[in-house]
Amino acid sequence: MGGEWTMLDAIVMDMDGTLLDPNNKILPETKAALIACQKQGTKLVLASGRSYTRLLSYAKELEMDVYGGYLLEVDGIAYYDVQKDERHVLKQMYKEDVEPVFAYLMHKNCETMAVFNDGLFDYIPDHIMEKKKVLRNAQEYPEDFPWTGGPWSWLADMRDGYPKITYIKDLSEIQYPVNKIQTIEDEEVTTQLALDIQNEFKDQYEVFRTCPRELEVLPKGYSKGATLVRMMDMFSWDKDKVFTFGDGENDVSMFGVVTHSFAMGQAMDYVKEKAAHVTKSNVEQGIVAALKDFNIL
Repeated sequence: MGGEWTMLDAIVMDMDGTLLDPNNKILPETKAALIACQKQGTKLVLASGRSYTRLLSYAKELEMDVYGGYLLEVDGIAYYDVQKDERHVLKQMYKEDVEPVFAYLMHKNCETMAVFNDGLFDYIPDHIMEKKKVLRNAQEYPEDFPWTGGPWSWLADMRDGYPKITYIKDLSEIQYPVNKIQTIEDEEVTTQLALDIQNEFKDQYEVFRTCPRELEVLPKGYSKGATLVRMMDMFSWDKDKVFTFGDGENDVSMFGVVTHSFAMGQAMDYVKEKAAHVTKSNVEQGIVAALKDFNIL
């Protein structure tokens, strides 16, 4: 499919639903393929809504500290040089940025989080807390299991990267700066919330559905795509030699800045429409399939 390829400048990958399987693991063939690409001189970039605290372990698993890779963090508000252990923060959110939209989401009775580097402030409405209590009892989770929701469930343990979790009832309890705001809700509610926020606040924020149940709100003008362009300029990467992979709305901004973008097989139709190519799903190791299709492997 891809003709004669020798080496890519970079492979840029979303994490959840793209590089990772449903158990948050990198599958063996994918890991081996990406390490092989690095040995040929290709740089890896992990592009995620997560901060570096939840990405570094994967970067080291892929030996990016050895070969020199990068983290494109929190949907583009920062990037991290893994080999040099250097972080570059481009933008964060302060009280005047957070309070209007956080208060709006509290009024909508959504679980809403203000996320910082290694923790989060979590507002959980009473009706959602009741759902969590039922689920917690059914699953027989230990006493110290967090109450925070995640992209796939009303209860998720993210303490590996966000150990500092504070449950709040009032906006005054949030400490600044933070990196982003996110909500956890059922899919239908999340879809409507994205539209509601955009209608209410017009062009004040970037709003992305990172997966069907998770919505993220970031500073205006910052996205994975915008920061990828910055990195491509810094490192002289050719847009024809950078492959981007993703499955969520927050990945679409990366698709428009390179020639070869790939939506994962299980991605939403909107995401597939924006990509140059559609590969197999994450559980079918779609990254490896695409690299083989283009004779990279």
